[in-house]
Amino acid sequence: MKMLCLVLVAFVTLTPIYGITPAMADEGLFAPEQIAVPFDKELALKSLVRISVNIYFVATVFERKEDVETFRKMPRKTFLPQGVVLWYITLSKAELDEFRADEGKRLTPGFFEIVRAFEGVTTFPIQKVIPLEGTATGFFVSKQGHILTNYHIMREEIEAMKRTMGSGEETPTLYTIFETPIVKAGRIVGWQPLKDIKLIRNLSAKDWQAGFDGALLKADVSPQAYLPIAERSPQLGEELWHFGFPMRTRRNPERLKVVGYTDADGSLRVSHGKVTEVQDHNFITDADSFSGNSGSPALTRDGKVLGFLWNTYPNAEVERRATMFQGGSIYVTALPVAKKLQIR
Repeated sequence: MKMLCLVLVAFVTLTPIYGITPAMADEGLFAPEQIAVPFDKELALKSLVRISVNIYFVATVFERKEDVETFRKMPRKTFLPQGVVLWYITLSKAELDEFRADEGKRLTPGFFEIVRAFEGVTTFPIQKVIPLEGTATGFFVSKQGHILTNYHIMREEIEAMKRTMGSGEETPTLYTIFETPIVKAGRIVGWQPLKDIKLIRNLSAKDWQAGFDGALLKADVSPQAYLPIAERSPQLGEELWHFGFPMRTRRNPERLKVVGYTDADGSLRVSHGKVTEVQDHNFITDADSFSGNSGSPALTRDGKVLGFLWNTYPNAEVERRATMFQGGSIYVTALPVAKKLQIR
């Protein structure tokens, strides 16, 4: 049971341990046209890369826990040459019922798709193949076409190519889909595929677990725009804005009417907040985020990348946070990762 939770959560978040909870955030998962920013918003939009991974859960549910243990000894995942990754998930009916009852898990990618797929099922054992939904973010950081994103977003490529110790070898991506926005008059009106993306450098799994959650890719095209990396550390209290694709926060309809935007649905959103804590190579803000915000670039007032989102800050108040929004955001500070990845 514990292992399954760790496996699914690893798609979108880590669970770092911090001693200070960020201040309660003002709500804010705004559509880009709903929020003013002090930098060139169109340039920021054109710099984004939307990323999705071809992951399918092969989920099997048994009536009895005893039957589950045998199947959990089988391989956890398979990389298919067709560009698909199969994740093998085995549950007892009691575990499935536990996920159904946990509002926070039911909103999280992986748990959400599995619970929905087995809705109304009463006869076991049964197996279903279920696609992972949702996207994450990368962003162009050079006119040469370099794209910065999280290690954990590129985890399938890294593991398939046995790059978990860290690598500077250039390899084509196979399991990941990349798209760039079509921007007109400051609004995204569509997305177009970005082909022939190569993974050129990634940090190690050990670095990832320590908060250096970075990977560098390269496109064989010149980007529409790119975001410069701030040559400094974050400062307590400074403002920033991040862009990403939060999923399924299921906010109260009355509250949505008050804050003036629709609920998170995987479309591009912008959040605003202030730095509340600075770590060695990570920092925390009170800006809204949720599953799907991984890799979101956090921009300073002058439009430079101060960091990119690593995780949403956990909070135990399920009714207030998990069903509405996580509240805090944890970022990888961009400058030390850029140096490790040799971004010039």
